[in-house]
Order: sequence, then structure tokens, then C-alpha cells
Amino acid sequence: MAGTRRSWTREETRAIVAEAERTTASVSSVARRHGLTPSLLFRWRRELWDEERAASLPVAPAFVPLALPAPPAASPCEEVLQGGAIEVELVGGHRVRVEAGADPALVRDVLATLLGR
Repeated sequence: MAGTRRSWTREETRAIVAEAERTTASVSSVARRHGLTPSLLFRWRRELWDEERAASLPVAPAFVPLALPAPPAASPCEEVLQGGAIEVELVGGHRVRVEAGADPALVRDVLATLLGR
């Protein structure tokens, strides 16, 4: 009978594992009674435990709907930025608009003066 393998149904493996868990006999004796190796019975038991543990975990949603607000309309400041300029609005209500190519030292000095530094 060398080379033949027995195929066990899912119900048979569950029944054998259940028998091994409820009996006072050793797992090895249950395995021998069914013509199995103890390692196969231990593997079946571990696989069933893994399935039960996975079934008890909460299922993550496959899709979560998300509604985003419409993007705000471009402010006049953003329109200026697109033209190569920057506009800085200070707390006191002062605004400084700097065109592209302005001297950085001059801009720094103007902002420092307005901020009182």
C-alpha cells in the first residue's frame, strides 16, 4: 500500500480534532486510532484554531465613503501669485505686495519696519 494517501473531508478532520480535544487520551493515541501521524492532527488543530480566530475578528470595511467640500474659489492673492508676485497680509491690516524680481533685502527691511522690529 505504499504511495497511497488518504484524503480527509473537512467534516472528518473537524470530528477527529474534536475527539482529540474532548478525550482524556493522548493526541497520539487518537491519531493512531485514525491512522494519522500526531503531527498531522496537531496541524489540523492549529489550522482550525486559526480559522476560528480569524472568523472572530471584526471585518474591516472594504469601502468608506468620503465627501469632500468643493475647493474654494481662488482669492485675489492667489491670482497675483500666479503672475509672479507675493502678497503678505500683516496682523494690523497692512498688506505688502512684492513683484517678482524685487530685492530680498528691501522686502526684509520693509516687513521688519511694519512689524516694528
